[in-house]
Amino acid sequence: MENKNNLTTAFYFLPGICYLTEFIVWSSFPQSHSLNAVLGGLWTLGQVGILLILPNLYSQKIAGGSKWKVVGVSIAAAGAISYLVNYVFGYWLDLNTRMFVPLGAWLSGIGILITAVQVIIRKRWPSINGKFPLIVGLYPFLVMFALLIITGDPELVAVMGSGIPWLLLGFGLATDKQISLNSSN
Repeated sequence: MENKNNLTTAFYFLPGICYLTEFIVWSSFPQSHSLNAVLGGLWTLGQVGILLILPNLYSQKIAGGSKWKVVGVSIAAAGAISYLVNYVFGYWLDLNTRMFVPLGAWLSGIGILITAVQVIIRKRWPSINGKFPLIVGLYPFLVMFALLIITGDPELVAVMGSGIPWLLLGFGLATDKQISLNSSN
């Protein structure tokens, strides 16, 4: 059972690590088709990480038992799937799928915000870790969309910067004793 818990804990960090690695790679190499493939692969792996985190976040008792927990996790999953659709159909099939990027950010943000509100209202994750879902949910609106409105261009650095809130959430999930106890049961 301990190996399963270690693997689950590793998945908590996957989105944050992928997005921040993407930033380092993007900053270190000249733009090219190959670089875009690597960046898209990292982004996709991060989205898969989110899709692995969401059922675990749902199954934990931290968001309470309301139907809103299901709604929040489902909307956030739709956002991650929207990002995946953009990458698969946009990059590999060269279709115009640009609308799926803001849709993915919007759905992910709304879904995580709904879950975060449940976490805060239910007070089942009272430590500072319980605020991390709120940070993840607010990030697209306070940073990504704000920069889009100000600059008129989606700032890739802001998108990749979402790795920081996802790392915080991963840290919160991995270090919270209540969640660790629930996972081992």
